Amino acid sequence: MRIVMRKTATVKVVLVVAALLVMATVGLACTMLRGDGSPTAEQTVFCWGTLKRGDVAALSVHSLQRYASNEGDLKGTTRADCEVGAGLNEHGAMKQPQFRLTVDGSPMIDVWYMADDVAGVSPFRAPIAGVPGWVNRSMAGVLLPASCSGKLQFGSPLYVRLKAEDDQKATWRDGTLQKRMADVLMTSATRLTLQLGCSNASFKTSAAAPRLLEKHAPTAGKACGLPGFSTPAKYTEEYVAEGDFRLWSCSLRAGSEELHFTVTQDPYLIWLNGSESGPWSKTLKCDGRQTLVQTGSDDAALTRSFRTAVARKGNCT
Repeated sequence: MRIVMRKTATVKVVLVVAALLVMATVGLACTMLRGDGSPTAEQTVFCWGTLKRGDVAALSVHSLQRYASNEGDLKGTTRADCEVGAGLNEHGAMKQPQFRLTVDGSPMIDVWYMADDVAGVSPFRAPIAGVPGWVNRSMAGVLLPASCSGKLQFGSPLYVRLKAEDDQKATWRDGTLQKRMADVLMTSATRLTLQLGCSNASFKTSAAAPRLLEKHAPTAGKACGLPGFSTPAKYTEEYVAEGDFRLWSCSLRAGSEELHFTVTQDPYLIWLNGSESGPWSKTLKCDGRQTLVQTGSDDAALTRSFRTAVARKGNCT
């Protein structure tokens, strides 16, 4: 009888050891996620600590079991990118990429081309409420507050840009993607300003979802929605920002040719771009507010007509 008991005890010990070995193997397999085979724990913060799991999951068409980010050096001298997806494969490429977040500096040219840098080239590009930022079909970007200048080595002014990389075509048409991008972008940018010590009370997320600009045919004598403004008949497409002159733009298209106009009352953008008055750029005072009016045309008559129409609508001097 003793022999039987010893055999039973031995079997139990063997089973326990085997179970522990299986658990250890599974645990090790779960941590072997990097492309180079080195272990890594599941991430809980992403993109230089500015996003959490719920933030990155908000930009997934199909939720991933786990998320990982591949982050560039934020303290370096070149653009820093953070790509979010399922993790790196054996070749160092991101599996199931979801989006890319970028921190960089933009040259000071004019508002229109600065927006190209910050949020991408697009006739559909629309302003984000309350901040110097824009959103288009698959990208969104925002300039950081003026107090952030010099905090990093990328140049001045600093901006954060987000690009959705998964198939998002089904969600941009109703504004869902634009709301998600704006929310995640502003969350990351706001937390980054706190890290850099340059946060600003006016720099905050908005409850309003940005609406992409829609294509319309220009109205004779009221191009860009401005009474009295006429443009050459060859322009058959018009994309006009809604709302006031806080961050307003209009682009006219004739095939591949484009003509653009911008008006802004954002103090930071005026400070950055308003120092050079000339044929294409002029600062007015509209309803008591400094207002920067810029045109992308060398046509003096067209520029004069545009400024006159803006001044009439905005009660400018």
